Amino acid sequence: MRALRHARAAALLAVVALGACAGDDGGADGVVGAPLTGCLVPVAPVLTRVQTGAELHFASPDGSPVSLALDAIPGGGAPAAWAEGDVVTLEHPGRRRVVARLESDCEPAATFDATYDVAPAFAPAAGEGGSDAVPAANGRVRGWATGIADVTFGDGVDERWRDASAALGEADGAMGVVSLGEGGVITLTFARPFGDGPGDDLAVFENSFSDDFLELAWVEVSSDGTHFERFDSAYLGEEPLGPYDTQPAEQIAGLAGKYRQRFGTPFDLADLRFRAAVRDGTLDLARVTHVRIVDVVGDGSARDSFGRPIWDPFPTRDSAGFDLDAVAVLASRP
Repeated sequence: MRALRHARAAALLAVVALGACAGDDGGADGVVGAPLTGCLVPVAPVLTRVQTGAELHFASPDGSPVSLALDAIPGGGAPAAWAEGDVVTLEHPGRRRVVARLESDCEPAATFDATYDVAPAFAPAAGEGGSDAVPAANGRVRGWATGIADVTFGDGVDERWRDASAALGEADGAMGVVSLGEGGVITLTFARPFGDGPGDDLAVFENSFSDDFLELAWVEVSSDGTHFERFDSAYLGEEPLGPYDTQPAEQIAGLAGKYRQRFGTPFDLADLRFRAAVRDGTLDLARVTHVRIVDVVGDGSARDSFGRPIWDPFPTRDSAGFDLDAVAVLASRP
């Protein structure tokens, strides 16, 4: 669907958060339960895959110097050496573990610890080798959104596309969608809370009729319906797009709308594990109750988690913005 969009700045860079403490269950696939407390740590964007040459900028919450360890031994072993600095460049393809800490007197020691799949591009279109697209009929789908907590439509949406209930239940891949409009927002609820387990935990479905006409949205989650955390995103496109222009899925990560209809974009709650809201219990990753979808205005005013502009077809009209088909809850991988 096509959308008429107004300029809107929606930049969201990496946030400062509390980090994994000694003894925490802070692994990428670990279930996060009770609130975690401890020393502050620096935080950078967390995605399963980042592009070759990506720069991770770490923010220090209290002004303390940051120390980094790159290519630490996979599997959680302590880094053999640290180097002072707040930026690390992931120059070489492959799996790269990055560990960061603040040089402070706080005890017990705490670290940011994430492993990235570094590659020239992101996952390709649905059906291609290496794609992480989730089919609507996938056996891991164990539930769908059942309620609408709130919706605010942006401009450019005709009345026929404003039925928010179209986003409930299974993805049908047809015309039964709700169009958010430019910068529009919708918040969905579920019959039962869901939590972080091994692998991806939810998938968001748009209704694009092709692999490369892609309208995008941010995804946020909450365990109280009030405080939301947004997944990090990365976007590699460099040129503005017209209303009928296309783009490859390989240049998009962490944004819903990456795949054609009946194929959802997956999200892993574990990617939020270093956020302050998770550390202090404001967001309980074991009991997520709300998912919020926020349309990305595609004129380049929106920014990914690395500060780069995000483009999608612009300007468009009638059924403007992200066209939400459904949101699925995924069972953990065995």
